[in-house]
Amino acid sequence: MYSLFPKIYWTGLRGCNSLKRQIKGMLLKICGIKSKEDASWALRCGANALGFVFYPKSPRYLNPLEAKQIIHSLTVDCIKVGVFVGSPKVPPPAEIDVLQLHGLKSASEICTFGKKALIAVGPSEIKFFPNDDLLIDTSWGRGITANWKTLKSIQRPFILSGGLTPCNVYEAIQLLHPLGVDVSSGVERSPGLKDPDKIQQFLSNARRAVYEFDLKKED
Repeated sequence: MYSLFPKIYWTGLRGCNSLKRQIKGMLLKICGIKSKEDASWALRCGANALGFVFYPKSPRYLNPLEAKQIIHSLTVDCIKVGVFVGSPKVPPPAEIDVLQLHGLKSASEICTFGKKALIAVGPSEIKFFPNDDLLIDTSWGRGITANWKTLKSIQRPFILSGGLTPCNVYEAIQLLHPLGVDVSSGVERSPGLKDPDKIQQFLSNARRAVYEFDLKKED
């Protein structure tokens, strides 16, 4: 449990003194990547994970071949996440590190083809996945912000998603101290079209929140 990502990505909120390492300490994921340019820019701005949507009905969908081409173009290492509704029916691309699974009703529905999995759930569904890594998302790509006060009562680590924007990610991290943050529509000009300025602002504010939280822990 909670072994989803390489350990270095989880060390930043636990006393690292280097800002560079603190930034790595939280998962900073830009989801819905559809172009080499957006992928490269997100990594340059400090993202350490990219999400590729393999759900055909999504405006952010791209096929596995397109995802492979983007991944092979990257010059910076990161976590590559494949986003699915339900478990995939066929093996995902080998280049994908982690499967992010939406719409599952129980752990018995999880099929990962040997890859690590991140289960996307609403707060009321957490109890159905007692031994899995979780992403809390009540938005389903609609940009709807969850009630963060209710999320404070969650007694296990989670990645936060749903309604995050450059304007609220700092507050979210300071309030909830999640293992990571995941954004898609909050850094777009329109569904499926990323905004480079919003990506930069989002990651800058997220990094600042991680850094300041760590400083408070040291006081």
